[in-house]
Parts: sequence; structure tokens; C-alpha cells
Amino acid sequence: MSQKIIDEINRYSCFKFDQNKNRVINLKSKEQTNIDEFLGIQFMLDNNRVLHKFENNFEIQIVV
Repeated sequence: MSQKIIDEINRYSCFKFDQNKNRVINLKSKEQTNIDEFLGIQFMLDNNRVLHKFENNFEIQIVV
């Protein structure tokens, strides 16, 4: 995944990209998650053809 996409993900307030785990981490609880940010990240990953799968608490695992 490109550094540009990682930088875009890290601009969101509820999410951060963890390079060690290769996943998008949700920094908030389920109730406090910003769904618009989650959908924005999903849209970005889909448009850039980054393979991913959804995990618990709105986290996204990048598939390599």
C-alpha cells in the first residue's frame, strides 16, 4: 500500500494505520466510531484496489 494512502488514513480522527500489524485501527469504541470516516477509508481502499477484510470494532485488515 502506498505511503499516500497511509497518510490519508492517518488524517482521520478515529482511525490510524498500524504498519506493524498492517491494519487500520479504530481508536474509538463502537459507539463513538465515526461511520463516515470508516466508509471514507473503505471507499479509498476500494478505489485503489487494496485488498482488505473487515474485523471487529470497525477495524480493517489489509490483505497482502
